[in-house]
Amino acid sequence: KDDLEANAEFIRLADGFVEVPPGKNINNYANVELIVHTARAQNVDCVWPGWGHASENPALPRALAAAGIMFLGPTAPVMHALGDKI
Repeated sequence: KDDLEANAEFIRLADGFVEVPPGKNINNYANVELIVHTARAQNVDCVWPGWGHASENPALPRALAAAGIMFLGPTAPVMHALGDKI
């Protein structure tokens, strides 16, 4: 919500956005299944994970690829090579 209130440029330039549910990261930003489900529901072509847990989780690009959705970021093997910071 802070981003929305700040009128963040990436929100203004987007075709649309989905607010992430509040709570612990496992219920929102780090939840690969929720991200893929939301992407499918919104009929998106591509997901940019931003920064943080999802952007460092190699399961996300694999799950999106399996769903036929492009991941804008490093591939799962590259994430593995960079190491686990979570």
